[in-house]
Amino acid sequence: MHNFISFIKEFRIPKKEDLNTAIASLGKVEMRIFIGALAVALICTIVIVSKINNRFMVYIPAKGGTITEGIIGMPTLVNPVLELSDADKDLTSLVFSGLMRKMSDGTFTPDLADSYKASSDGTTYTFTLKKNVKFHDGISLTADDVIFTIGKIQDPLIKSPQRNSWDGVTATKTDDYTIVFTLKKPYISFMDNMTLGIIPSHIWKNVSASEFGLSKYNINAIGSGPYQITSISKNSEGIPEEYNLKFFKNFSQGAPHIKYLNIISYANEKDLLKALTSNSIDQAGSISPENAKKVIESGYTINTATLPRMFGLFFNNANNKVLADPAVIKAIDYGVDRSVIIDQVLGGYGTPIHSPVPTSIVSDPASSDFNKSRLEEARNILTNAGWNTGADGIRAKGTTKQVTKKVKVGKKIVTQTTTVNAGGPTTRLAFSLTTGDTPELRATATLLKEQLAQIGIELDIKNIYETGKLSQIIRSRSYEALFFGQIVNHESDLYSFWHSSQKADPGLNIGMYANKNVDDILESIQKNLKYSNRLDGYRDLISEFNRVPPAVLIYSPRYLYAISDKLKNVDLDTINTPADRFAEVYQWYGNVDHVWKIFTKSPATK
Repeated sequence: MHNFISFIKEFRIPKKEDLNTAIASLGKVEMRIFIGALAVALICTIVIVSKINNRFMVYIPAKGGTITEGIIGMPTLVNPVLELSDADKDLTSLVFSGLMRKMSDGTFTPDLADSYKASSDGTTYTFTLKKNVKFHDGISLTADDVIFTIGKIQDPLIKSPQRNSWDGVTATKTDDYTIVFTLKKPYISFMDNMTLGIIPSHIWKNVSASEFGLSKYNINAIGSGPYQITSISKNSEGIPEEYNLKFFKNFSQGAPHIKYLNIISYANEKDLLKALTSNSIDQAGSISPENAKKVIESGYTINTATLPRMFGLFFNNANNKVLADPAVIKAIDYGVDRSVIIDQVLGGYGTPIHSPVPTSIVSDPASSDFNKSRLEEARNILTNAGWNTGADGIRAKGTTKQVTKKVKVGKKIVTQTTTVNAGGPTTRLAFSLTTGDTPELRATATLLKEQLAQIGIELDIKNIYETGKLSQIIRSRSYEALFFGQIVNHESDLYSFWHSSQKADPGLNIGMYANKNVDDILESIQKNLKYSNRLDGYRDLISEFNRVPPAVLIYSPRYLYAISDKLKNVDLDTINTPADRFAEVYQWYGNVDHVWKIFTKSPATK
């Protein structure tokens, strides 16, 4: 030990000249040994360093990069209070933040909120805000902004589509960062309300109700979400067609990894598909199944997600009286071959549905499968209702009257009432169809026309609108029959879609359905916080719907999202609306950095 210590004390690093002299003095054999030893030492060093790197270094998402996404429709109401179309909601989800954020697995995580608590009876919710959140213009977000946003939704002059969800809710603040929500009655989907984007009161407070929908801030929107608008390109009509966004450094969940996000609007899927196949954009949502193969062949990956969207025929009998006959609606329900539509239009990416209550809530005991007996039943229903087949195969009905007569049944004499033709003008069993201009909707409309002709109903595919314009048709209820997809993203939506109080805009009862029994059932469900008890109510709804059909529900599709290989960590799983694909956009990334663990708090990539 003494000798080793002495060696260490006396050891000196050789000078360069000494090393050169020593190497020059080596013989050939000695030189070969020296070079071999040096190579071994180098290899060992590389292996050791590599193992150290693998042990103590990780790949993490790198900040930066640009992603360009194509959407269908022009966003014109980038405002959580007014949003209506899918295009509006896409931009709103990127620009605004709510108190809570709903993740891809269906759970809620605090966004603007720091914490919250709820009373045991479900009528009081107290939320505490984070104190460091700001709007994109640098102004702090406080309880006043939350209360202001809710007040605008509840203002009847503004006609917010969200108004029904906030009926009977009072919002008060106890301080600048604490809000208490008081409900007149329990609301089973109140936590979904907390995902509502908060608008800045300092910008909107001087905008009157009459000017609210016309404000420039519905386009040049300012929120507190993961991305802020930097520039907007408009078409010749002044309608926005491209939004350029930049990550917001002060976003409540931390600055997103992707620095720039560009949203380009297309009038229809045909134009969107052209952009994809030419690789002009990096990703696109709402891809129809018939185009999925083309998209994959162009180098994209198709991500699929469960989407609670229920496509069906919704009827406005105020615009066509034949649709007021329950027998007609019942016959259409029996006559539609759902399996053919799903196979031919959706490429198998869908589920047949029969009931307005989503199967995720409770299954419908009635079969939605088509067979020959259902087709014959559809014809019998119409015949029994007085709709007789004409020479061209289309049914018609004359004016009718009820005749009462006594007949012998077995040994008993009973009174029977029947409907007979009373002469006069006839009514042709025909109505027009309104839908959106997408390949999926057009193809379904064509198949519906063919299938209904088999039972003697003439369907006129009369009105095909661009997706962005269809919303105005819906709001004005300017249709006889509408083929459309309702999004049922939480239980309370059933009230919005089927309660008679929601028939007029901004209500969402687009089937113009009015049934006192259904109203009572829906009101009872809204009051019941216990899920097992609500199930009984939903079963009662199904029974009532099957008795007097409010609409003809056909299929629930899967959501198809095309992304390029430059985008990582996209997790869709289950989404409630197409806009929900952006719920975790701040976790997406393109490039990665290889760094020492001690120098980062970011999670390692998968």
